Amino acid sequence: MPLCYSEIAMQKKSIFKKCYAHHLGGCNHKSQEHFISKSLLKIIGVFEVKGFPWSTPDTATRASSKSLTASVLCDHHNSLLSDFDSETARLMSHLKLLDSKTTPQELLSTPNEFIVDGIKLEKWLLKSLCGIMSSGNFMIESRSFGKVQPSQYLVNLLFSSEPWKPGIGLYLEYSEHKRVNAMRGVGYDPVLAKSRSHSNIVGIDMHLWGFPFRGLFATYEDGVALPNYRPNKMRISNGDVVRDVVFAWPSTSVTSEGPVLTRDGTLHISNS
Repeated sequence: MPLCYSEIAMQKKSIFKKCYAHHLGGCNHKSQEHFISKSLLKIIGVFEVKGFPWSTPDTATRASSKSLTASVLCDHHNSLLSDFDSETARLMSHLKLLDSKTTPQELLSTPNEFIVDGIKLEKWLLKSLCGIMSSGNFMIESRSFGKVQPSQYLVNLLFSSEPWKPGIGLYLEYSEHKRVNAMRGVGYDPVLAKSRSHSNIVGIDMHLWGFPFRGLFATYEDGVALPNYRPNKMRISNGDVVRDVVFAWPSTSVTSEGPVLTRDGTLHISNS
């Protein structure tokens, strides 16, 4: 259909040039991206926030999902990432369910095995990293890291369908945690590569219902996979009852043995 000049001008004006995936092309109008996925916030229900650059220091305050949005993507590129949100929401719902079963008898009512698409979880971690960076919502040593445009390298990783190099992606690193965080919600911290002059954000630590998932995207791009990379499963036991969260990976992917977690009042790492 032919367009008059004013309609063409409006189309050009509607293109959101501050989309962090702008170099990929195809941008349209801006969206309000939830840098903490809205689907996860719905699972939490009524929630409070703490530790954001714009929140009251050291004080948890009631918030709405609208407060965790930022215009960092156009609607087109934002929509391409929705599958990653829904897969992670499935995982968090299951972790919330397991946490609610405080006795072995209660745990028996849950599925023996829950399967998660590992690639989609990795992509969600990277999506969260890019959204939090570009919206300026990382705090480092109680100070805002500021708004940082994700590199084209990170954005290409996020939107490309090509396999990642071994070593880039999901890690379940529990060695630094004597207990799994009892926080029933979502939390995050940046993973930093420090030099003498500055620090670069190379990954993200995400806590989903207290369980830590680490995404590393730059540090080990030489193809070296460290321990706990792409776990095949995460086993949770309560007495004699065990339940597995299984991570599905491509058949050619390098994987590692997953951790075993036990419950004694709160979840903690098993020595076995």
